[in-house]
Amino acid sequence: MTWPRSALLVTPLLLALGASPAEAVSGAASAAPESSLVWSACGPGTAAELKCAELKVPVDWDAPSKDTITLTLARAAATGAGQAAGTVLFNPGGPGGAGVPALSRSLSHFAGLRARMNIVTWNPRGGQSGEHLPLTSCATGPAFATPEDRHEYEQAVKESARAVAACREAAPKLFAHMDSASQARDMDAVRAALGEEKLSFLGNSYGGVLGTSYARLFPQRVRAMALDSVPNHVSSLAESERLQYEGLEKVFRRFVRWCTDSAECALRGTDAEKAWQDVLKRAERAPLRGAEAAGDRRYDGDDLKALAQTLVLREANWPAFAKAIATAAGGDSSGFDPRGRGLPPQPSALLAVRCADGFRYDGYRAYRAAVRRSAKTSPNFSGVRENAHLACSPWTAAEVTNPPARLPARGLPPLLGVAPVYEYGSVRAVTGQVRGSVTIGYDGIGHGLYVNHGDPCVIGHVDRYLIDGKLPAPGATCPARPA
Repeated sequence: MTWPRSALLVTPLLLALGASPAEAVSGAASAAPESSLVWSACGPGTAAELKCAELKVPVDWDAPSKDTITLTLARAAATGAGQAAGTVLFNPGGPGGAGVPALSRSLSHFAGLRARMNIVTWNPRGGQSGEHLPLTSCATGPAFATPEDRHEYEQAVKESARAVAACREAAPKLFAHMDSASQARDMDAVRAALGEEKLSFLGNSYGGVLGTSYARLFPQRVRAMALDSVPNHVSSLAESERLQYEGLEKVFRRFVRWCTDSAECALRGTDAEKAWQDVLKRAERAPLRGAEAAGDRRYDGDDLKALAQTLVLREANWPAFAKAIATAAGGDSSGFDPRGRGLPPQPSALLAVRCADGFRYDGYRAYRAAVRRSAKTSPNFSGVRENAHLACSPWTAAEVTNPPARLPARGLPPLLGVAPVYEYGSVRAVTGQVRGSVTIGYDGIGHGLYVNHGDPCVIGHVDRYLIDGKLPAPGATCPARPA
């Protein structure tokens, strides 16, 4: 679509003249042509307030006249009197999370925003909706513990390649175009079909990577962009991992302090960190038995660290985490995996996005260097991020079509970030690249505070920004709510 020169220059001109962040955001919106989409009832299982439409987009945006896929869109219309002030495009994350059911489930959180704005979402290409890739072939992928040498690393790479082969072969052209830059082009097609001159966007979790990819491709078309718990796709992988580990260690320190005084902590009166480290060392020497449902499965230290993440990153699970450590000290690790299911597999369709976005290592040496770095940064959880990225090792450098990169220095309006205590560094790495941006610090634990948790303080700040372009003061925080 060809844009008039005046539309392309409005935001940087406002910034150059010293306009406030609010003026830079709200001033970018203007009258837009009507939507070309046809809306109708969404069907069973979806909130009656939603209307759905379909939009065809190219599989390969560099060859738009060839194969296409159809995206399912959903709209929650503005509820206020008079004409809506515009549309906010929403992505729930994942990557690949289906937007239609996510919006349907979380409509109550959008009530304030809908007083002035339409909310639109979509089921992204190749995602969890199963509309473009078969879930039977693409729902599962590999899960790993840390390879100890080059041979084990190469075996892990082969296992990963086998695990994703069925998904790749089901739709090879689409599988090769799942990166967030391709999805950002889908977003721009949705924006144009909605008749919106500029994009207002709310990205939850990995949905923010789609947003940052859009910001790199189309900076002059961004009106406002709120990024909630967004992964860092603007720094090197090493820097991204460092920030994630530092955040994880902050939460672990909170757990240790809680354990000192809480009657619910099975480790009360002991050094909780030392107890955890002792369990990890014991499991590395001789893997521990698990729950009866696990059969012959045994758990080494890397297994326990990976399983413990879900326990430590939710305060309500801290009593179970402490009890699991205490029980494992006696040789029984069932508390970390009571159902005996082991480490969850990574969906192949998710990997098709994340790996093409560059969350991978270029060979064994790079992988081992990352493991050594994490051991210095995170003595309590080192290796878990590296093992997650290990699944992307079969992707070649040429297949990394959307690697991490900085945001443009000019052209973007101020962004709004939202971050719990353990993700603040990662989110701030993204928003800090755009002049005038603000990141709200949530003084607690909770990933996806607007959509997943419905925090009223966060929702209030985000709504004011997306509606009127009003950013909170730098350093703004939201208090943690009881777990």
